[in-house]
Amino acid sequence: MKANEEETTCFFLFLSQAGRGTVKAQSGFNANNDAETLYKAMKGLGTNEATILQLLTARSNAQRQQIKAAFKTLHGKDLVSELKSELGGKLETLIVAMMATPVMFDVTSLRNAIKGAGTNEKVLIEILASRTQNEIREIIKTYKQEYDHNLESDVSGEVGGHFKEMLVILLQANRQQGVQEGTIQSDAQALFNAGEKKFGTDEDQFITILGNRSAEHLRRVFDAYMKLSGHQIEESIQRETSGGLRDVLLAVVKCARSVPAYLAECLYNSLKGAGTDDATLIRIMVSRSEIDLLDIRAEFRKSFATSLHNMIKNDTTGDYCKTLLLLCGGTDEATILQLLTARSNAQRQQIKAAYKTLHGKDLVSDLKSELGGKFETLIVAMMATPVMFDVTSLRNAIKGAGTDEKVLVEILASRTQNEIGEIIKTYKKEYDHDLEQDVSGDTSGHFKRMLVILLQVMLCRMFDAYMKLSGYQIEESIQRETSGGLRDVLLAVGKTRIHTQLSILKYTSLTLSGAGTDDATLIRIMVSRSEIDLLDIRAEFRKSFATSLHNMIKNDSSGDYRKTLLLLCGGDDA
Repeated sequence: MKANEEETTCFFLFLSQAGRGTVKAQSGFNANNDAETLYKAMKGLGTNEATILQLLTARSNAQRQQIKAAFKTLHGKDLVSELKSELGGKLETLIVAMMATPVMFDVTSLRNAIKGAGTNEKVLIEILASRTQNEIREIIKTYKQEYDHNLESDVSGEVGGHFKEMLVILLQANRQQGVQEGTIQSDAQALFNAGEKKFGTDEDQFITILGNRSAEHLRRVFDAYMKLSGHQIEESIQRETSGGLRDVLLAVVKCARSVPAYLAECLYNSLKGAGTDDATLIRIMVSRSEIDLLDIRAEFRKSFATSLHNMIKNDTTGDYCKTLLLLCGGTDEATILQLLTARSNAQRQQIKAAYKTLHGKDLVSDLKSELGGKFETLIVAMMATPVMFDVTSLRNAIKGAGTDEKVLVEILASRTQNEIGEIIKTYKKEYDHDLEQDVSGDTSGHFKRMLVILLQVMLCRMFDAYMKLSGYQIEESIQRETSGGLRDVLLAVGKTRIHTQLSILKYTSLTLSGAGTDDATLIRIMVSRSEIDLLDIRAEFRKSFATSLHNMIKNDSSGDYRKTLLLLCGGDDA
């Protein structure tokens, strides 16, 4: 397989941005040229919306402010007013939001939440819980300059009770810095005493601790609380509080754990079900597009088993949809699965090395930060060398919760003598342990003896001679004369030495049949045999089960995970 350099470069550029925003400053930027382009797009009959949205989503917010100034200088008009007169509906709201500075956008959102028809508590909670201390101070200062009002006073005048107290504390922007080691246990105990241990709830303790400690400190407190109470702090808040206080406390806890994960949840809630909460969708997409939208996307996929891109595409339409998708950053999962399934493992190792050289980052770590669920597991497995993938699988089978005998049987019975030799050597190098000793320590009896033999020699059995001598296959004797793990490993060895694919086929068919899918086995076999004998496995699968491996994968998996498996599978054998 020959690597496509342009495709690979795009892949690198996408992943090298992991952990930051989706919108970047344009190199070679010229504010006057952009101002002229926008002027022409709005001049005369009709408006070229495509030009407007393509240009503005490809500029940073700082560059948009320069374009605004250049437009005023060149044409004596306010760019935002011109855009509002040319656009309409949700597209207008989105574009106008993009033209505000980040702090002014937050200030306007808060003002509208307070002074509109009723108080929009959701906006107050989302902004005040997710912004940094410096950002909140800037919001307070700008709010005063813009409206000649005190934000704390305006908020206090619209809400009441413990909810007001928590919002006021957040507006102080005066959290402790770092972790206070000496108060972790006492904070956890105080929260426990204020809720679970008390008849009624001492809301002030929740407000004081959650409103004043740093995110790092709170994460340690949450761990201590879990050990003390036996459940997560969120569960206590759900049971012990209600209304606006409950919502803001939960938001603070979630932001302490992960702001991107909290905002991903907010985005999901804005898109799910009937109708779309466009105000929330616009607010988060615009405000986080240069900060952490890539992280939000990764958390979105991890939590909801679909991409933010797909949900936006399914819930919005027209130029509004196009603009949101440009802010989102495109469908990158397709690039990943198409590129990596079209490269050999040796080429993937070269890509990993090139990525490190070009960007100073680990490709696998960046892939893990971008993907989620079974799709992530599959792609990460594809990025390991074959021997390292086997070594990791064996280690997890031995050292996980209980011993996964199926993995030991499958790998040790189906690998060649040279492959087992490489596995033993790499296992020792990676974990400074002897694989035979680790296997022996986690198994027993005849099953252990058989695995140890597999780790020592290549078995050459005279199956044809046994058939002539006894009148039946060796498998029949094994079925009658043995049981349990020993029977499984002997059957696997017998089948493997006759035909490697038959041993693997057994696990492939079992993992796809019945209720649920054994994804670990499916991934292990599809990845480990994709460059060895997967065509033979497909043929044997069809012959033995009267259906194709392609069809069973198609019926038992979904999304990008399924697409990647089918690309590895390579055909239908219909």
